[in-house]
Amino acid sequence: MNYTAADFHLHFIAKYTLIVKANFVYDILYVIDQEGQLLVYMKYDSNKPSEEALKLLSLPFQQVYVSLPQSNLTFIPADLYQEDDQELYHDFMENPNQAIEVADLDYLQIKAVFQYDVLLAQRWKSLFPEAHLIPEFKLNLMQVRPHVPLKGEVLGVVFNDTSTDLFLFINGQFQFFNNFEVITEDDLSYFILNLYQTFGIKDKVTKAIVSAVDLEPSFQHKLQQLADEVLIIKSNTKLKTDDELPSEVTSSYLIDLPLCV
Repeated sequence: MNYTAADFHLHFIAKYTLIVKANFVYDILYVIDQEGQLLVYMKYDSNKPSEEALKLLSLPFQQVYVSLPQSNLTFIPADLYQEDDQELYHDFMENPNQAIEVADLDYLQIKAVFQYDVLLAQRWKSLFPEAHLIPEFKLNLMQVRPHVPLKGEVLGVVFNDTSTDLFLFINGQFQFFNNFEVITEDDLSYFILNLYQTFGIKDKVTKAIVSAVDLEPSFQHKLQQLADEVLIIKSNTKLKTDDELPSEVTSSYLIDLPLCV
């Protein structure tokens, strides 16, 4: 569904915040005003943007935050990372001639080295040169952080169409992160149970923390079989909205993207 509030006015564009989730399948757009009111919501095929989306993206937004998928992601303990050795990390990248990005994850005491898809990143930089580009994993790990206890196992699961991120904390310590192609619930079971076997987890983790734009009921049911508790991540940012909008739109974890900067 697409939504535009009656209070959306073009002459206030400079004061509005544009939040984007972009990937190779679809784009999601949120426009929020200074009072936290949701003014616009759109979702469309990334290779077939609607006329309304094209008009919106041509407007001079000043505050723009774009979540992009990352590739060649590598985590390095912060105390071992040397900025002078950054060129060495190119050798571990799929595209060693492409620029690499570095993200600080201070709360985990690690650095993340990764790359964006060149064309996808350039598309959004061309539209909004001052936009904040944020890798998907940064938002996902930030949102999970408050729900990781000092004892027990916590499985993070982030669904993005057929691409699914799995990450694991054990007794408060970050242990694993990887991306898998998950199409069926059997795929999901296979990758999770292999992860459990690798880390010596029997049957279930203490908690599964889940983020998704659209969460398949069968996937949620499968996770309930693999965890003692399943927590669906929702945004900490509370929006003012019309009652006609579904909660999966108004409380989506994507709304917290500006908190990553």
